[in-house]
Amino acid sequence: ALAAAGLLWGTTVPLSKLALAWLSPGWLTVARFALAAAVLLAVARRRGAPAGAARQRALRRAFTPAVLAAGALGYGGSVMVQNAGIARTSVTHAALLIGAVPVLVAVIAAAWYRAVAAPVAWFGFIVSLGGVGLVTVGGGGGGATLAGDGLVLVSLLLSATVTVAQGRLLTGRDPVAVTAVQFLGATLGALPVAVFTSGAPALPAGAGPVLAAAALALAGTLAPFTLFAFGQSRVSAEVAG
Repeated sequence: ALAAAGLLWGTTVPLSKLALAWLSPGWLTVARFALAAAVLLAVARRRGAPAGAARQRALRRAFTPAVLAAGALGYGGSVMVQNAGIARTSVTHAALLIGAVPVLVAVIAAAWYRAVAAPVAWFGFIVSLGGVGLVTVGGGGGGATLAGDGLVLVSLLLSATVTVAQGRLLTGRDPVAVTAVQFLGATLGALPVAVFTSGAPALPAGAGPVLAAAALALAGTLAPFTLFAFGQSRVSAEVAG
């Protein structure tokens, strides 16, 4: 599940770059998580069978202020800042920075929970970051700015912090239900920021950005975040990272 989530998340930077030709960073965050929340909440609330009743109970257990806040900050907040950064930097730079997330998760886990990763894990982090650098080194840095790179890095610090905290949020709760509530929190948190900073969203100039936004919501959000929560409920934060 974690490997599949990582593969799907690899699509988010280029898809975001395409979708930002239509929507502002705030509205893209709203669209991305609102669509994902609608689908996942519908699944979690399905009625008519014992399994459906169990999903509803799981959803009620997940519907807490802490889970909503984690979604608003760690999903909505981090993605909105990341979108603003991607709009100001190159896909290559953004991808390379995102490759540093495992290291950030391990460092934050060590500082927060005194959970020091094993040496073999640190070797894996270095290989991971080196692999991203190897893949992206030929892509060039056209359009990159220091401000854009900085915003992407801030978004990753938010995301890594919530990844570490999420281990406790998942304890005793269904990961699908937790993810659905976090999507809702991300939508509610990003909506006022989008309205305040950008006003109403513009009409799309073509089909490309619309398709990119839809793919970002489903393939880059709904599936990987759910898979990641499922995987993280079974391993430590640094392994998940």
